[in-house]
Amino acid sequence: MKIRIISLPEEAEQAADLIARALDVIEVSEPYPSRGNSRNVRIYIEARLP
Repeated sequence: MKIRIISLPEEAEQAADLIARALDVIEVSEPYPSRGNSRNVRIYIEARLP
């Protein structure tokens, strides 16, 4: 499955850590800045059920 997290950088990292505890994570992208003047970042995760 593919998951996209959009949030503030600290929250995105915490969410990625929580997802890694629950799923078998294959790949996690680097944080990408969101478009416009947003302070949010995007993190993409590829994972599968354990």
